[in-house]
Amino acid sequence: MKNTVGFNKFINLAPDNEVWTPIPPDEKEHFLSLVDRVRVTLENGTKKEKGDALEELMTFVYGRFEIAYVHPNVHHGDNQIDHIVEFIDGMSPPFLIEHVGMRFVGESKNHKDSIGVREVTDLVELVRSKRAKLGIFSSSKTFSRGLNKSPWINAEGKRRKLALAYNNEKIILGFTINELETLVEKNFYTLLKQKYFSLIDEIEDDTTDYATGDLTRPYHLRLYDSLVQLKEKGIINEESFDIGTQKIISRYGHVDLE
Repeated sequence: MKNTVGFNKFINLAPDNEVWTPIPPDEKEHFLSLVDRVRVTLENGTKKEKGDALEELMTFVYGRFEIAYVHPNVHHGDNQIDHIVEFIDGMSPPFLIEHVGMRFVGESKNHKDSIGVREVTDLVELVRSKRAKLGIFSSSKTFSRGLNKSPWINAEGKRRKLALAYNNEKIILGFTINELETLVEKNFYTLLKQKYFSLIDEIEDDTTDYATGDLTRPYHLRLYDSLVQLKEKGIINEESFDIGTQKIISRYGHVDLE
């Protein structure tokens, strides 16, 4: 019993590096070669070469979860699911238990277009059929938005509307090749949590005015802009500003103003 209590306490407080193992220096060259192969095949490879390259990259990424089994090429009726990642029962930290569940579905899109509405709908159906809560795209580009960049139309809008329709029980996230390349320095589990909370918190934020401003500006940067305004108006002091900034970074990721 004491060992069980000790482990539960450890996994509840475990740093992200204990959930998803960072890429060590001696494996970074291999990882970057997988990324480069994806880019090369997207430009001039066959359909099979594109699919194989992206699948190999994501198998490497998902395989670094210390508490999960990775199943590539899972057949579901007439469809093939690129990856199903199943977490080990009793070994998952609170975020996975509360928001992701015991498995998620990974789909790799081996084309250079933005993720479309139909692709989001299809992935949600796969997620539902596997009794999962989360689906993850890996792709060259992110979700399509439309001419006015509204986050509530096209594929970006579809994933938001489906999240609302399923009461946040069917969430679709996406990682581009450029984002995946940053894993030589960043932690995939950390990025996963940041993307999840950024989407959920923005959907639930009914004070955001989409009629003005840059609709492509990430949610956490708009929150940071609000902090800056509050500080400049003298509503909060420097200490409160610093605390708020650190909380934004912790929940959503770094505030890159460039």
